[in-house]
Amino acid sequence: MLILGGLLNFFDGLWALRRDDTAVDTLFFANNLDAWGWFFLILGIAMIVAGFAVFARAHWAVVFGIAIGLIGATLNFFWIFAFPIATAVVVTLNILVVYALTMYGLPESQVRRAR
Repeated sequence: MLILGGLLNFFDGLWALRRDDTAVDTLFFANNLDAWGWFFLILGIAMIVAGFAVFARAHWAVVFGIAIGLIGATLNFFWIFAFPIATAVVVTLNILVVYALTMYGLPESQVRRAR
């Protein structure tokens, strides 16, 4: 799911970079759609890398996946007025990624419990 969320953000970033001045650009993004495109492009690449690293069972990838999932969910809220359904799907996907990595990401032997 982390890789899928990364792909969606990557394609959102590509879309924003290719988009010229439109009503969506003027009304919602204050003529700065290129900057948002780069944000989402970098976010998507980071999520894809973290997703493949989670498959490789890297400890840092679980922590990085949780952080990047939260950042992705937060940044996607800026698209909600322009694309409400797509934003709801991506935010839900990111929240599910954070839940899955938090609950099942690390083996229990690596989890420190407070006593």
